[in-house]
Order: sequence, then structure tokens, then C-alpha cells
Amino acid sequence: MGFFKMISKEKPLNFVLIDGTWSNSAAMYRRLKDRWTSLCEDEDLPCISLSTLGASLMHKLRPQPSWDRTCTAAAAAGLLSELHLCPELSVHGLDEQAEAVEDAIDVLLHALTTRRLRRGRSITRKDRHLDLIK
Repeated sequence: MGFFKMISKEKPLNFVLIDGTWSNSAAMYRRLKDRWTSLCEDEDLPCISLSTLGASLMHKLRPQPSWDRTCTAAAAAGLLSELHLCPELSVHGLDEQAEAVEDAIDVLLHALTTRRLRRGRSITRKDRHLDLIK
């Protein structure tokens, strides 16, 4: 059964965004998948891969294991943006909610950048990595 075929107008949609370190998140996902399998033996855990999500602005301050991974807030904004593209969900204003999350990320990025600069620290990944090598 496809994800969007499961949409019901009577029931709210619930999403689980796993937040933690990458290794902790992987372990949480495995436990979630195992639990789902034990409850719904014949169904796979419905998952959404975010196709429109690019590198987050937070990559400047918080290094990720690879450029295709991002922070939870950016994943939430990407999820809302992609769900808005679904005709069944476009009436819910998810694009506006995604924009609000992205605006909050911008505010956080500005605050973190200001704090790093005030403390005399580098604000880019490359510079921070080079500082560690010295």
C-alpha cells in the first residue's frame, strides 16, 4: 500500500522525526522498525525519503557525517514542503508551516554565528577543521 493511499480525511497524519546523534538515530530507527513489524506483520514501516532536501544552512556550523544528511529542523521543513506538493494535502498550508520552520532555522543560525564570532571562533566547517589540525 502506497503512503498517500493511506491518507484518511478522518484521521490525523502522524510523523516521527528521529532526533539524536547519527548512531543513536540509527538505533532508534531499527527499534521503531522492529516494533512496527511485531505489530503489523504484513506491512512495511511507511517511510518518506526527502527528495527536495538540499544541504542545510546548519552545515556551516554543525558538521554532518555527509552532505546528504541534515539537522532535524531542516528535515521537518523539508517534510512539510514535500507534503504540500501532494494534492490531497496542499489545502493545509504546509508550505507556510515549512517556511516558518525555515525562518526559525535562519534565526538560530544567526544567533549561533553571532555567538561564535563574539567568542573569536570560526563559523565555517573548513576553518574549524583546520583549527583542529594545528
